[in-house]
Formats: sequence, C-alpha cells, structure tokens
Amino acid sequence: MMRSIAVACIVALGACAPRAEESETLLAEGVAPEALEEMVTQFADADIDFDDAPLQLWERQVIAKLVEASDVIHGIFARQVSHDSEAWRARVDAYSGSAAAEVKRLYDIMVGPWNRLEDDSPFLAAGPKPQGAGYYPADLTKEELEQWIAAHPDDQEAFTGYFTMIRREGDQLVAVPYSEAYRADLERAAALLREAADVSQNASLTDYLRKRAAAFLSDDYFESDVAWMDIDSRLEPTIGPYEVYEDKLFGYKAAFESFVTVADSAASAELQTLKDHLRDLEARLPIEDRYKNPNRSFESPIRVVDEVYTAGDTRAGVQTTAFNLPNDVRVHEQKGSKKVMLRNVARAKFDRILAPIARTVLAPDLSAEIDFQPWFTNVVMHELAHGLGPTTVTTPSGERTSVNRALRELYSALEEAKADVTGLHSLSVLADQGVYDQDFVRKAYLGHVADMFRAVRFGVGEAHGKANLVQFNWALEKGAITHDEATGLFTTELARLVEVNRALATEILNIQANGDYQAAASLLQRYGTIGPELQSSLNRLGDVPVDIQPRYSVKTKMSGW
Repeated sequence: MMRSIAVACIVALGACAPRAEESETLLAEGVAPEALEEMVTQFADADIDFDDAPLQLWERQVIAKLVEASDVIHGIFARQVSHDSEAWRARVDAYSGSAAAEVKRLYDIMVGPWNRLEDDSPFLAAGPKPQGAGYYPADLTKEELEQWIAAHPDDQEAFTGYFTMIRREGDQLVAVPYSEAYRADLERAAALLREAADVSQNASLTDYLRKRAAAFLSDDYFESDVAWMDIDSRLEPTIGPYEVYEDKLFGYKAAFESFVTVADSAASAELQTLKDHLRDLEARLPIEDRYKNPNRSFESPIRVVDEVYTAGDTRAGVQTTAFNLPNDVRVHEQKGSKKVMLRNVARAKFDRILAPIARTVLAPDLSAEIDFQPWFTNVVMHELAHGLGPTTVTTPSGERTSVNRALRELYSALEEAKADVTGLHSLSVLADQGVYDQDFVRKAYLGHVADMFRAVRFGVGEAHGKANLVQFNWALEKGAITHDEATGLFTTELARLVEVNRALATEILNIQANGDYQAAASLLQRYGTIGPELQSSLNRLGDVPVDIQPRYSVKTKMSGW
C-alpha cells in the first residue's frame, strides 16, 4: 500500500520528498507558515473518553473490530473528498518545511488540503476544490450533467442516486456504484463487520452488522438501515454512506462515515418520552394541513451515547454533536428515524466554546442564563425535527420527487435551518403542554442564540453555518435580536423571538413542501451573508476555538484490554 501511494504521488504531483529549496512550495499562494498555526488553534484539543469498566469481553472485542473498520471507512471518505487524496497524503507525510507539524495536523483535521471553515479555500497548493469533490470528474459542470441526463433519461436514477460515482469514459459519462469504485476497501470493512458479528452476543447488533456488511457489497442499504433502527444494545455503531454535505455540486452523493458509541440507557430513557409527542408535533407544524404527514411512522428511538471513535465525513472539520438517521424516506415511512446524542462531545463543545461565546457576544443578563441541559435538549429537538415535515413533494414543474432531490445542493443548508427553527417551535408546543416549564424553554432559546454565533464560524459554505446565518439575519431583520452599538453586545426579547422563529419555520416548510428550488435559492441568498454587526462580534471571538479536535482514548484503552 505504501509503495502504491508513493508511486501515485510521483505520477500525480511530482516527487513527494521536498528538497530544502522547495519546502515551502507545498503551501498555497499567500498562506504563510504562521497562518497555519492560527488555523490549527481554531480547534481545541478535547479528550473524548468513555467508561469501559462495565463492558463485557465480547463488547470490547466488537469495539476493536469497529475501530479498525472505521479506519478503512476514513480512507474511503478521503477519496470521496478528492481524486488526488492518496497523492496529497503522501506529499504531506513527506513534507519537512518549517510548518510541517501544522501542515500535517491541519490536513488531518480537514481531511484534505482545503479549509472547511473558509468555504474550502486551499491552505496547500491544491487549487480550488471542485464543487463535486471526488464524486464527479473535476471538470464536470452542473449544466453538462443535466444535459446528459436530459439526453439519456434512462441514466437519471443511477446518476442522481446516493451510492454512485460519475466518471468519464472517453466522451461518455458513466455511473460507477460505490461497491465497484471502493471494492477492495469495502470488502475489508465488510469482513471486519462480520468478524464483529461473530463475537457479538446481542442478536440485534449481530443482525445489523451482518446486513451492513452485505450492503457494502451490494449498495442496497435499506434492510441494514431498518436493522440499525432496531438495535437494542449498549454498543451503538453507525457506519456507512449517509450525508450529502460533501457534494456541493448537486447534493446527491452520500459520504462514508462511522460512529462507534456506547449508550447510556438511563439517560436515553429520560429523553425517549419525547417520541410520544411526535405525532402531535407534526400536527402542530406551522404549515397547512395538506403538507403534513400524520400517517408516517413516529417510532423514533433516541439514544444518549458517549462517543468512542469516529471516522470519515463526521471527523472532517467541525465535529458532530448529534445526528438523525437514516436519510432514506422509505425507512422514515416504515420505521421513522433514530436520534443519537453524543453527550461527551456536546459537553466538550459547551464548556470550551458555547459558554465563552455567550459571555463575549450577549448582554450579561442573557449570557448568565446559558445552561447545558436546556441547550442539549434543544439539540435533541433539532434532531427530532429532521423527522418532521415534508419528505416527498410535487415540484412547481409537476414532478413527484423527494425534497432532497428537488432542492439539490441547497437542500442541506435549508434542512439544517428547518431542523433548528421547527425544533425550537416544538419546544414552545411542549411548554404549552406542560412537558417543560417556560424558564427551561427560555434558556433553550437563549442557548440557541449563542449557538448561532458558534455555528456561523463553521463558514458560510458549510450547511450548518449557512443555516444559522439565515436564522440570525432573519431574526435581526425582524427585530427579534437587537444590537447595542455602545457595548457591541446583542440582546433578544423572548416573545418576539418565538414569533419570528415560527414565521421562518413556516417559510422554510412551505419551500420544502413545494420543492421550490428558486424560493430556496432566494432565501439563502438574501439572508446568507455576514453583516457588519455580526462580523464585529465574530472578530471579538479570536481567542475562542471554533471547534474541537477529538483525542480518542479508545486506542489506549484497547492496548490494555
């Protein structure tokens, strides 16, 4: 493997071992070595630990196999980021310039030579990142693919599917299934999952691992997604191709990722009662009844877990605090979706990032009210909200399709905004029903105001960053958030914030319900830029990390198992 990588590096990028006089040429034009150190300090080291004392021997053995499989998955994702990932990896490893340590660390954080916090601007001499990452030919335009599909309608399903790469063969475009494009790696990952299944003593976990191993080699993930919904085990793995954030050309292609986690059954049970309210929350969405989906499955497991290890898409750049999967609408209709809350990651972000941000940008009386549990519960509501609202729609042109396909590359940012605003709206509904008191909900709203500043720092090209920027500008325009020029601090009035948040929820849900691409583009363009008040506050956050870089304890623990 090392030899083949080295050869690839020589072919694609020239000799990898830099001579002394060439040592700085690896950096992008205009990027000084000291700038890389500033980029690295935007990510605070965070120890991601978990309690392994209660684990049985077989559980530890399964974790070890899953960690090994995750490393394979990480390699696949790197290839999805860039066609030249293996060559760049070798070149970075061989680099010996004055900023070598920073180059290697930043490359690992970003999984590639582009800064995910600055709209994928290159920090190494890689040139602009193709919008289609490694999923499409680097020179492919949106217009060319659309014209190809129009001329070859039989190709539409394969070309727009989640689990295919698009490649050129001469003057032809072809769809290559993931199972073919990444065959060797997926066979290795599948073998490790089967080995984990062999030692598992939990029937539901075993079923998932075997079905997911088979899916790697067939590209049919439905049965394994259903099995994942039914896992009833202290070990809660999630591994495979899921989110489409990396595909900024169309938003079609799923990125590989992995979460290895250990569940807290008591904490999960405490939040599990929320699923009993989902049908009513769907009914109380601020849109017309004809757009609601009361007959969908509301079987929505909630798991509070501690993260053990991650890989792939979720490890690149900003770290995930919670997720709602699977994304297959067929599974939503049959089984609902599962919400997984990464408690140890969320706590690290709250302590290291959110609380300091609140103290810097909010009026003191508001920042004093920021509290972990209301904020964490709002993260739960965000994930629950992904399972509410329109999924299958009729577009303005009369086509029946999914919201994702109708909104294409705009979907991810709009869906994240929807989850935020409808999650907050649902908290207000639950407060009216006595599930939470008004003080708790007030603190959740205030925590989200602070969280907007945290998420906007992810960059306007990142889905969560864009989503929070839209919410902030909407609330500022409508007077729900106000800026004190004398102090430079922001304040808010809760009743107005609730009203304005509901209005934005209605706006976004209607766009999704109609699959209205132009309306989505208009909303994101109008509210998706950073204004002077926000920028001045962001400038004051220079000493606050943007996110964390996890340091996993599991590999040290594994050496003693």
